[in-house]
Amino acid sequence: MVLAIKIEKESANKLISDLKKDFLIDNCFKIEREKDFVIIPIKKEIEKYKEKIITITDPKKQKQKDKKLKEALEKKLPKETISKINSAYDIVGDIIIIGIDQSLRPYYETIGKTLFEIHPQIKTVLNKVGDHKGVYRTQDMELVYGVNKKETIIKENNCKIKIDVEKVFCSTRLSAERKRICLQVKENEVVGVYFAGAGPFALAISKNCNIKEIVAIELNDLAVKYLIENIKINKVDNIIPILGDVLIKAKEYPNYFDRIVMPLPKSADLFLESAIFSVKDNGFIHIYKFVPKDDPYREVSKLINEIAEKNRVSLEIVNKRIIRSYSPSIVQIVLDLQISKNNL
Repeated sequence: MVLAIKIEKESANKLISDLKKDFLIDNCFKIEREKDFVIIPIKKEIEKYKEKIITITDPKKQKQKDKKLKEALEKKLPKETISKINSAYDIVGDIIIIGIDQSLRPYYETIGKTLFEIHPQIKTVLNKVGDHKGVYRTQDMELVYGVNKKETIIKENNCKIKIDVEKVFCSTRLSAERKRICLQVKENEVVGVYFAGAGPFALAISKNCNIKEIVAIELNDLAVKYLIENIKINKVDNIIPILGDVLIKAKEYPNYFDRIVMPLPKSADLFLESAIFSVKDNGFIHIYKFVPKDDPYREVSKLINEIAEKNRVSLEIVNKRIIRSYSPSIVQIVLDLQISKNNL
């Protein structure tokens, strides 16, 4: 038996979002619909929702792709070999990116073929070699199986995003976050996207919102080339791609943007002063950060207040949420900030 919250469907999306922030959804089981209600499996009783908690006697299990891979390998590889495979992976366009210890290279073909069986649309399996490196957050990759290529097209939020997965960073795990930002953008806004990459945030906003202009600043020249190509692919004409350092280029846009998106979670706070300079009074800044899971907001909130005080502005945290787990002890968060420049 599994505990679940049974809630009216019009209230379900907000509740699911709130439960995700505190990691309370039991992801082993599917969220289901029952007429005008949504049933959300939970890990434990929650006092706030005790009147809506029910017990499911026969819940539908959620498919776990990492478990499915290991199960599919059971008859193909020795158990001791399977236990060494870190089988979590990302699907980026028609490429699977996985992390396999290079000592398992003799089994690459078997692992690759098995992934092809699970995901028939896939053309290539690549293995991550080392961690993201350098200011561009790129990562070396080697072919495991399939077509020897590293270029693909991601389809999300009504957009097509062409990238080289080895040389241009683009996290497909932020697709829902990009949609969330789109829902906040108002008509005729001027939007700045710092660290724009090949354009996932800029393209999502351009394709789904009625905005005036997007200025997309990116340091990686190859990423900018892909951004320019993606602008053509998606047939949009309100994105201005800018090659350069945010610290320098932002100085050309004083009090210019209604909203700035800063999707660089390892060091976006180092560029917060540039965003303060470029955003309009009462505008919004969306800042992303990797933080400790146990106390995700304390240190970054303190840092934001210090930067605001130094720049003689007010930065109100109007929304904060955990987007995803990055490691067992680290999560990625987003803070939506609204600025006031005239009250200090």
